[in-house]
Amino acid sequence: MNTKHPDTPDTPPILEVFRSKSELDKILWITGIWVFFSISQSVYDYLVLLSQNVNLAGYDFWTSMMVNAIATFVAGMIGGAILVAYLQRWVRNHPYGQALVYILIAFTLIIFFVTVLAFLTRVSLAAEEGLPEKDIFSQLGHHIRSLTFAKDYFLWLFIVLLTIAGILINDKYGPGNLSSFFMGRYFRPKREEHIFMFLDLRASTYIAQVLGEQQYFNFIKDVVRDVTPVILRHKGNIYQYVGDEVTVSWWMKSGLNKLNCIRCPIEVRKVFNHRSSYYMAQYGVVPDFKAGLHCGPVMVGEIGVVKRDIAFSGEVVGTAARIQNRCNHLEVNLLISHDLKELLPWEGSKLKPEHKGDLLIKGKMENLPLYTVVSE
Repeated sequence: MNTKHPDTPDTPPILEVFRSKSELDKILWITGIWVFFSISQSVYDYLVLLSQNVNLAGYDFWTSMMVNAIATFVAGMIGGAILVAYLQRWVRNHPYGQALVYILIAFTLIIFFVTVLAFLTRVSLAAEEGLPEKDIFSQLGHHIRSLTFAKDYFLWLFIVLLTIAGILINDKYGPGNLSSFFMGRYFRPKREEHIFMFLDLRASTYIAQVLGEQQYFNFIKDVVRDVTPVILRHKGNIYQYVGDEVTVSWWMKSGLNKLNCIRCPIEVRKVFNHRSSYYMAQYGVVPDFKAGLHCGPVMVGEIGVVKRDIAFSGEVVGTAARIQNRCNHLEVNLLISHDLKELLPWEGSKLKPEHKGDLLIKGKMENLPLYTVVSE
C-alpha cells in the first residue's frame, strides 16, 4: 500500500510527464511557442543590424537562426518538462514568492546551459580552423558578461513568466476553456451534446464531524489531487467543485470512446483503494465516491461579469445530479441513464450494464431506467 503524500509519487515527476499524453502535449506547446519566439528574436535582431548599417561580413543569418531554434527546442523540452512537472507542486506547497525563486533558479540554470550549447555550436560552425580551447572559453566568458546576454536573459525571463501565467490560467479554467474564452466561442450560448458525471463523496457529513474543519479541508484537497489526474486521463473536463462534489463533463465522442466516462469513476475507486494506507495514516478514513452519469443536449455559454466562467444549463445537468442521488437508495456506487447506456460501446470491454431501477422524471410519461456497471 502507498503511504506517500500525493505530491511524492514513486516515479520522479520529471519522468512521469512524458508518460501522460495531456502533459506531453503541454510540453510540446511550450516548446513550440518558445521556438517561435526564438525565430522571431533572430529575425528582429537581424533587421536591427541591417537598419544600423552594421558590417555583417562573416555573419550567417540562417545558420545563426537555426542554431538558436535548435537550442531553444532543447530548452523548451527541458524547461517545459520542469514547469509541467513541478510548477503546480511548488505553487501548492510553498508561498508564491518562494515558488517563483525556485522557478528563477531552474530557469537560470537552463539558460546558461542553452547559451553555452548555442555559443559552442556557432563557434564550431563559424571557425574555419579549430580554435584553441583557451580562446573558446575566453569568448564564452566575454559573451556571458556582455549586454547582449543580459538582454536575452531578461527577455526570456519575461517569456518564461508569461508561460507560467498561461499554464496557471489554463489550469484555472480547465483544458481547452482558455482558448474558448479568447476565441469567443461561447460569447453567444450554443447547444451542444455532452456527458455529465456528478461524483460525490460518501459519508461526507460524518467525515467532516470526525476530522474537524481544518483536517477535513486538507482531506478534500488530497482527494481532489488524487481524482484530477484520473479525470484528465479519461478525457474529462472538470466543470466545477461544489464542496465535496466534483462535476465532470465530456464531449460525447471522447466520453464514449473506450468507455472513458465509465472507466473514470471505476479508476477513481481503484486509486483510493491503492492509497488507503496513506488516507488511514493521515485521516483515519478512506474516501469513497458515488457517481451518476447522464447525457444529452445542453446550452453552453459565458456567464458572469467580474468572475467570468463557462456554464452549462439544461435538463441533462439536473438529471445527472438526481441520478447520483439515487445511488444510496439503490445501494450502488455507480448509476448511468438508459440514454447513455444505449450509446456506449460495450462490446469487448468486459463490462456490462445491469438494470437497478427507474428514476421518476416530472412532466414525462415514462420513467428513466437506471443501470449500474458490473464486470463480466
